[in-house]
Amino acid sequence: MDMFKIKIARIEMISPNERGEDVSLTFQFDGRQTTFTSPIFLSSREFDDTEIVEVARSKLYDVLWQLCSQCKNWRLTDEERRALARISQRPA
Repeated sequence: MDMFKIKIARIEMISPNERGEDVSLTFQFDGRQTTFTSPIFLSSREFDDTEIVEVARSKLYDVLWQLCSQCKNWRLTDEERRALARISQRPA
């Protein structure tokens, strides 16, 4: 799998949510075959402008690590992938 280019696409103030988060930093992921965005929400009262990006990156890391651990058993081996391809009902 190719490396993703990850950048901050947008930083904006939002109406505070139930957790008091009032800043949204949207990360954009660009890969060869996949592009998506992910917002990270923070409280502007907890961090100043120079810290907010660093904290958002750390929170993004935590989110991605949790996602990876939750779907770790979804990964197929090469043999499992080949076996599924052999039983495919789609015409070639």
